[in-house]
Amino acid sequence: MKILLINIRYQYIGGPERYLFNLKQLLELNHHEAIPFSVDYPSNEPTPYRQYFVKPLSSDRSVYYKEQKWTIKSFKRTLERNFYSAEVENNLDRLIKDTKPDFAIVLLYLRKLSPSVLVALSKNKLPFIVRLSDFGLICPGSNLFRNGSFCELCIRGNLVNSVRYRCVHGSLPASAVNYFATLYHKRKKYFDLVKYFVSPSRFLIRKMAEGGWDENRFVHLPSFVFPPEKSGSSKKTRQIIYSGRIEFIKGVHHLLEAIKILSQEGENSITLKIAGNSDEAYRDALLDYIRQNRLTGIEFAGNLNKQGLMKLLSESAFSVNTSLWYENLPNAVLESMACGTPVIAPDHGSFPEMVTDGNSGLLYRTNDVPDLARKIKQMLNNAELTRKMGDNARSFIDEFHSPEKHYRTLMTIIQRVTN
Repeated sequence: MKILLINIRYQYIGGPERYLFNLKQLLELNHHEAIPFSVDYPSNEPTPYRQYFVKPLSSDRSVYYKEQKWTIKSFKRTLERNFYSAEVENNLDRLIKDTKPDFAIVLLYLRKLSPSVLVALSKNKLPFIVRLSDFGLICPGSNLFRNGSFCELCIRGNLVNSVRYRCVHGSLPASAVNYFATLYHKRKKYFDLVKYFVSPSRFLIRKMAEGGWDENRFVHLPSFVFPPEKSGSSKKTRQIIYSGRIEFIKGVHHLLEAIKILSQEGENSITLKIAGNSDEAYRDALLDYIRQNRLTGIEFAGNLNKQGLMKLLSESAFSVNTSLWYENLPNAVLESMACGTPVIAPDHGSFPEMVTDGNSGLLYRTNDVPDLARKIKQMLNNAELTRKMGDNARSFIDEFHSPEKHYRTLMTIIQRVTN
């Protein structure tokens, strides 16, 4: 089977892209052909299908909005990609006609590709599903988070709040463009072209239903991870690890505040590794906090490749995820559990779907740093409990988030859509 994979980026950047390349590998292992369609960034992974990719929004070919160079041409293209892009429709149409795929899986497409993706697929009578990576269909900011706390003002459809609070890139013009583009998409009924949306978490499905969407249009398909070979627990150390994007919304400062509390209580032998891409200003603020409070044993490991990250996870006693937003089944948690490394995570959003408190990890009360410190201390001082939770975490991944289970469920969904 030839399967078209559509996403705004074809490079390793965030969770959606990690899923994209994991899925590509999984499909190819099962003798399918994966055909990508994306924006043509210089930093993309090489592919013979690049000739079909569409131009970036700006001439400097920057990936992120904040890096974009604004010209008349880039402004025009940005408007088109927000509302509807004929270039995207034409290029995708040409790719479909030339390669004749059997099915399509759409990941991120809004703002960088536009709903013209959905139109091109429908015009060619190519069956497809749309995987939801975030809350973008009910929250212009994509994460139901604003000014340091949860925000659900737009969830009932009152999107004007997103303009009022500049929820799209902190920009009034960008937020206004998104607002009117969303109204246009709804009037044109583009989203009606989607038979099924696929969601990694049940939590997201509940939020979509609260936002007025028909729950019957959503199918639960949890993310998967390729686990490393099982290794003995004797390789574990007292090391703690945080893995993931290092930015404010991920709440790494809460982890450092918890380490400070433990330091004041006499726990001075803690080793913490922080791995991932960094927002430089936020990382600098974390480093200042570490220096000012004379915290020791904390190391920024940088952005590791898959092998390096899995090795670090496998060596660690447990990992800590301090995300401030609801998340949508984050890879960082699944990867840790796949390494037999239990997780401490907040008790909100999709985290309780992954971490069973006291069994495969511990849940701490949302935004409660002292409670987070207590949970870290509990794991540090009970090696046997931590080891058992690690074993349970790996068993949970094998049962519910394995590549084999994901593939079987995906094929069932594809059959449902095509029949």
